[in-house]
Amino acid sequence: TLYSILNYINAVDINIMTLENPVEYQLPMLRQSDVRDDKGMDFVTGIKSLMRQDPDIIFIGEIRDEATANMAMRAAMTGHKVFTTLHTNDAFGSIPRLIDIGIPPHLLAGSLICIVAQRLMRLLCKHCRKEIISSPEQCKILGIEEGKRIKIYQHDGCDKCYNTGYRGRMAAHEIFPVDKGLDELIATGSSRRAIISYALERGFVPLLQDGINKVLAGYTDIDELVRTVDVT
Repeated sequence: TLYSILNYINAVDINIMTLENPVEYQLPMLRQSDVRDDKGMDFVTGIKSLMRQDPDIIFIGEIRDEATANMAMRAAMTGHKVFTTLHTNDAFGSIPRLIDIGIPPHLLAGSLICIVAQRLMRLLCKHCRKEIISSPEQCKILGIEEGKRIKIYQHDGCDKCYNTGYRGRMAAHEIFPVDKGLDELIATGSSRRAIISYALERGFVPLLQDGINKVLAGYTDIDELVRTVDVT
């Protein structure tokens, strides 16, 4: 997803520099660097080096520790657009995770632009998927009112998909843009519930709901939704 974003905004007049471990895809016009701890080239040293080369956009492969997080935050605060990855359960989990790593909430509030969480879901094989009527339990998972039955698809299996019932993958996303109101909530240490409520009021679509939408659209089935996304 990040490579796709970088490729989309890539242009001759934009200086995009990356720091990765390792470089996974070679993209034209990007200056991509490998992190090599054995050569003394770690993320912190690498970010310092990139900052001296006047980049417009910096892509950091992953934030793993406080030093890397602080350097990434410093880059963001000095006018650079920073793209990076972080391991959390969902988009909202990035905020306490970064604070736990060592980023003060008031600095985090002014530097975050957007957080995207994703899970890869297997697509139903179009050649053998079968149409079924949803059971009461399935309706409960999908958030459909009790007593209502709808048509959904379920995996089966054929030669085209090696009898798995699935062929290909797509991502379920939740996209969490950070506006001034959220900046205020983050800076004042508001609870997770308050932040989620604020986002939902402004049209935020949670990961589970995006997965449900893909089930209802026939892209995947409930078994794959339950396997991929927390539906509890």
